[in-house]
Amino acid sequence: MVHLGKFARPVVVGGVALGIIATGAAFGSPAMAAETEAGVSPKNVIVLIGDGMGYNHIDFMNAETTGETHWQVERGGDRKVIPSGQNTTPTEGWQSWNHLGMSTHWVDGPVYDPAASWSDFAWNTVSPTDSAAAGTAMATGVKTYNAGLGVDENGTPVENVAERAKALGKSAGVVSSVPFSHATPAAYSSHNESRNNYHQIASEQIAGDLEVVIGAGHPFYTDDHQRTETGSFGYIAEDDWNAVSTGQTDRAFIETKADFEALAVGETPERVFGVAQVGSTLQQSRADGAPMNDVPDLATLSQGALNVLDDNENGFFLMVEGGAIDWAGHGNESERDLEEVADFDGAVASVIDWVETHSSWEDTLVVVTADHETGYLYGETPGDFSPIVPAGVEDPEALAAHSWNSGDHTNMLVPFFFKGAGTDQLAALGTKLDLVRGHYFDNTDMANWMLDTAWVAPEAPVDPPVEDATGAADGGGSAGSGADAGGAAGAGADGAAPGADAAAAGAGGAGADGAAPVAEAPAAAASPGGSAGGQGSLAATGAPGGVLPLVVGAGAVALAGSAVIVLRARRTTRAD
Repeated sequence: MVHLGKFARPVVVGGVALGIIATGAAFGSPAMAAETEAGVSPKNVIVLIGDGMGYNHIDFMNAETTGETHWQVERGGDRKVIPSGQNTTPTEGWQSWNHLGMSTHWVDGPVYDPAASWSDFAWNTVSPTDSAAAGTAMATGVKTYNAGLGVDENGTPVENVAERAKALGKSAGVVSSVPFSHATPAAYSSHNESRNNYHQIASEQIAGDLEVVIGAGHPFYTDDHQRTETGSFGYIAEDDWNAVSTGQTDRAFIETKADFEALAVGETPERVFGVAQVGSTLQQSRADGAPMNDVPDLATLSQGALNVLDDNENGFFLMVEGGAIDWAGHGNESERDLEEVADFDGAVASVIDWVETHSSWEDTLVVVTADHETGYLYGETPGDFSPIVPAGVEDPEALAAHSWNSGDHTNMLVPFFFKGAGTDQLAALGTKLDLVRGHYFDNTDMANWMLDTAWVAPEAPVDPPVEDATGAADGGGSAGSGADAGGAAGAGADGAAPGADAAAAGAGGAGADGAAPVAEAPAAAASPGGSAGGQGSLAATGAPGGVLPLVVGAGAVALAGSAVIVLRARRTTRAD
């Protein structure tokens, strides 16, 4: 029987047990970016998503801060759209990194068509994706319907890259400047038929396996950082809030600016739930004319998350969202949009500093991108592809010439900048060509590369049947497990997920009822070994020393000593 430690938890997705994670002593050597037959496997992956941040949101900031633009377009002499002659080439910072465009359509939305996008201004507004479908595509590599989170178009849960990180002994976390249970962080940390089920999403995040969940959405604070007597429990159930905020869970709870600043340096807890003291966004939703809220910025939240996650020597996955860029875009709020993009830019700078101080570009992959564009931001000519023009020195109070052309999302390509481990493999995915933005790929492509190539779950060896004293093969459980036939070893053990498929599947090994044939598993990658501090290890479970947890990527079993745990196969549906 598997004996789970105090903080051991079954990883459950939609009622399906994915494996067991326990804290305790680590085994194995620290992981580094590994070379595989298919290329580099990054030790750490950090994805920063400016929700709603299209090319023009970035250049709006550029025009205000540097007086230059890099991504503008204009109509040429034949009225065709071409890159603007005012553009300069970025020479430093994340805009100078490797670059692709990225398409964003949802499962039933219009597939990106360069000719239509650049010839028909209205085409970009037809049936765009929402943040849930876009986040799911980016996190799982699977297209879904608008509002779906971590599920395919039929509502079936699908594995995300944070879960794969955990399966590889890495740590994982999500950070956002909007509520923690909002669509983008939820896409990397939950599975739900609707993004609007905030209470269910928050409950899954609290009980789930990610070490870090941080965002806005404090029920006892207004958008102006004012304390309220009665709570507003739109983003989290009151019972869950009471439990997580009073120490009734295994997560450290933090909320004050000082809390977050302390988290960014020094010793850290193993698991964190952090909620900044604002109702919905760090800054964007405050009253018109109100001073900036005295709360931590997105860079500080990101630094805190990194300080927790980098305790794991096997590496980690982190998603950081500048979520309120989207909120400003929906409201066509020019000054708030500039604030939010600048805040996101600061978060990117903090991540770069972490890589160059505490890691390296050889070990860490950093991506800066968006899930879609919001507000249809363009130049001063409404309804057309006109360039955003910097105001110039003659009127320092004026904003760059611009126009908002929608209050919704659009189908335009969004930017995808990347640097570090695995960049050659990512660049090779940009096989499609847009004559304005250059090479591009789909929003499912990076996740599929990670799940199918860069972070493949190690393949479990198949042990021969073990004969008992009479010479008959044991039909249930792994060798020496003592599990009943037809029952997963450890099913029903202390800490096992009740009702999980593992309890009924009969995981006696490859070919057992409910187990996918091992032959269907993807090619194996080198196992990263155990984790520092026991995060993601099974050392506290009673498994024999030196036995590494092994997971079948598309198959059925995970072995830890003598324990056999049923896994859900990952759906590998790809975009067209």
